[in-house]
Amino acid sequence: MFVMRYYKNGNLYSYLEETRGILCWRDIIDMLWSVSAGLNFIHKNGLVHGHLHGGNILVESNVNSIDTKIADTGLHGPADKQILSKQIYGVVPFVAPEIFDGKTPTKESDVYSFGMVMWMLSAGVRPYCDRPHNKQLIQEICLGLKPGVVSGTPPVFSSLMLQCLDENPSNRPTASQLDECLGNWVAICDDPDPSDLSNQFDAAEKTNFSNLKSSKFNTFASHEKAFYFSRPLLDC
Repeated sequence: MFVMRYYKNGNLYSYLEETRGILCWRDIIDMLWSVSAGLNFIHKNGLVHGHLHGGNILVESNVNSIDTKIADTGLHGPADKQILSKQIYGVVPFVAPEIFDGKTPTKESDVYSFGMVMWMLSAGVRPYCDRPHNKQLIQEICLGLKPGVVSGTPPVFSSLMLQCLDENPSNRPTASQLDECLGNWVAICDDPDPSDLSNQFDAAEKTNFSNLKSSKFNTFASHEKAFYFSRPLLDC
């Protein structure tokens, strides 16, 4: 039997609903740093996750901190493991385009999924929640579709996110690079001396505050055929 710690805020989907998608940028960086550290640990041990999405990122928020943890680790297996089944399982928005083309899940495809988690936290809503997750969406993703960068997103954040979502897997950063980069962001944002990076996040925080006062945050009801649980995708 496998026992995990209980995370009182549930998964990332439920946490976004609980907070109505209103997250401060400092918390977003903290959450992503924890996730990148977990992903780096998985990859350093020669494994791939293969199914990273908001449903298996657990969240616990307290007054002074927020903790995130990747769940369902090790369900896919070694990075060099060959998948015998031709069926593809996953949550469409978080699946890298090369997987739809029949490639085996890799560390690089995990990083693509991480990029979609970055977008979801920056937007405060689930990716492609306003449309059906069907063959049409899969085809568009394979042709290069990405969700648009949300207005007010710090340029340094959007740049890293788009690197993760690069169509060419070899252009994506490694989990180790993500862990190091996000850790540096946390340190810089905690430094009382201003810098270009901290100024970017401060400006984004002011935009958040302005949107909160004017109720301009994005709130979308999910399309009835937008599915956010792992399922067979070849027949969708």
